[in-house]
Amino acid sequence: MHRRTLLAATGTGLAAVLTGCTASAGDGADDGNSTTESTPDPTPEPVDTVSVASGERLTTVVGDGPAGDGGAIKPHHIRLENPTGESWTARIDVSRPLAAGHVETYELDADATVNVSLRVPADYEVTVTDIDSDAVATDSVGPDDFDCNRSWTVFSPGDGGVSVSGGSTRMACGPRVVAADDAVTVALGDGSLPTEATKPHGLAVANPTDVAEVVEFAYETPAGAVAFGGAYRLEPGARVGASLTEVREVTLRVARRDESGEGTTEAVTVDKSQFDCNASNTTVSLTDDGGFEARTLSTLLFCGDAERKNESSAEGVGRQSDLQFGL
Repeated sequence: MHRRTLLAATGTGLAAVLTGCTASAGDGADDGNSTTESTPDPTPEPVDTVSVASGERLTTVVGDGPAGDGGAIKPHHIRLENPTGESWTARIDVSRPLAAGHVETYELDADATVNVSLRVPADYEVTVTDIDSDAVATDSVGPDDFDCNRSWTVFSPGDGGVSVSGGSTRMACGPRVVAADDAVTVALGDGSLPTEATKPHGLAVANPTDVAEVVEFAYETPAGAVAFGGAYRLEPGARVGASLTEVREVTLRVARRDESGEGTTEAVTVDKSQFDCNASNTTVSLTDDGGFEARTLSTLLFCGDAERKNESSAEGVGRQSDLQFGL
């Protein structure tokens, strides 16, 4: 069990109010009756912390993704370690695009450890702040840091600040294999769809051919940050995809390469207008000639109000004939 405590952000001093017979700041004279109150020091805001006992290891998981301790793709671990003989209070902020990260303040006793396990191969920004000294250290993690090796980044107190180190095992790794007719799917987004009727949009790469293929892919934000990416060997009928649970623009970039290293690429963007009450998905499929075919499928429900539906019913019938139905 981990207890939560409240610490003062800048110390434990108490503010005091002083009164007495002092000279007026305006005239420099003391008439014996004037009273001046000093301005109290601001009271430090309390910091809510999770306490980790000496010798204890606390683990938290970020993301429900394909990386697992026993899988072909291992998580990347962010650790707070306190090898000193004194307590250390640190705030960790792990952020990633299109999904929740992890923000928490920990009070680590001597030889205590906090482990944050990153399960989705993506771009992460990590910031660790020493609460007592305000020293800050940062580091970045990317999709290339996720493979068959165990890897980690460690933050610890040292030299009056926060030190950063890291490492990994050294095994040779190939692409992860997705078995025939199997699928790997992750959720991207914070789940903040605007209404209960609004559906997530699926975005995937699939291999409907009879030959296994290695594909490289990345789900990117408009700023170019990778929310999910990697290299996968897709057996016939296999697919890798994401469920977009937030109304955001997302681009899926896919590449396949031949034996000479030459590649064919495809990029498909899902924009905000593709989120409504219809179940929908966009699939980039490998083709037998070494290329790609992208297709978006959607149900055909009308997503407006009843009045608007009556006004445009005739027009709506004509429009629906141009849409594809199915999932």
